[in-house]
Amino acid sequence: MVPNELTTRSLAALLLADACRLPLSSGAVDGVFSAGLVNHLPEPAPALAEWARVTAPGGTLLLFHPSGRAERAARHGRSLDPDDLLAETNLRAALETAGWRPACYDDAPHHFLALAVRAG
Repeated sequence: MVPNELTTRSLAALLLADACRLPLSSGAVDGVFSAGLVNHLPEPAPALAEWARVTAPGGTLLLFHPSGRAERAARHGRSLDPDDLLAETNLRAALETAGWRPACYDDAPHHFLALAVRAG
C-alpha cells in the first residue's frame, strides 16, 4: 500500500521506506513495529525521532528481536557491549531524547522486546 492509499478505514499497512524519512504526516500512525532493525542502523537516533514524529501522542513503539542481546553477542563471538544501544540504560536515554516514554524492557535469552509510548 502506498502512503496516499492510506485511509482512516485502514487498520494497518506495510510501508517500504527509509526509516529516517517516512513519507507520512506527523502523528499519522498509532504505532510503529520494528523487528531487528535498530541495531543495524548506522545512526539509530534519527530513526527513533522520525518514528516519534509520525506516531500520534499516546501511540506505541515496539522494538523486537527474536533473540536476546547476550545470545546475539555469543553468536557473533563477542561479549555484551555496555555501549550497545539496546542496553537498557542506553535505550531508555535514546528513546526519551527522541520523544518516547519507555514502558517495558525485556532482554530475555530468546527474545528482545522494548515498548515505548509516544510522549505528548
